[in-house]
Amino acid sequence: MKTMKLWRIAFMMLAAFSLASCSSDDDNKDIVEQVTIFVSAETGTYNVVPDTTLEEGMLIRIDHEYYICVAFNTIEGFTYERGHEYELLVKRTTLANPPQDSGKYRYELVRIVSDKKIE
Repeated sequence: MKTMKLWRIAFMMLAAFSLASCSSDDDNKDIVEQVTIFVSAETGTYNVVPDTTLEEGMLIRIDHEYYICVAFNTIEGFTYERGHEYELLVKRTTLANPPQDSGKYRYELVRIVSDKKIE
């Protein structure tokens, strides 16, 4: 009888621990904010697949002291024109669960603050 009671208690504890360890993904939500992006008039290259293929892209700066190269279609609603230097206001979404084949940010153009043609 005592053995049966111990097995029931052990089973109840195991069930409680199993249910307690389940977490909800509802706590992970995308974070949306507006940021300013500076786009260089010059282009650069970036690795499409590490250590294999180089692609031409635009140089952008976001709260950094240096430019990074990204694909021309990185900012939704924005079309890059060579020889132009831009200041953009964009909506940056930090994805809570980003796909494995892309970055953790998504960018969408809010408005072009300035567009200067560089000679």
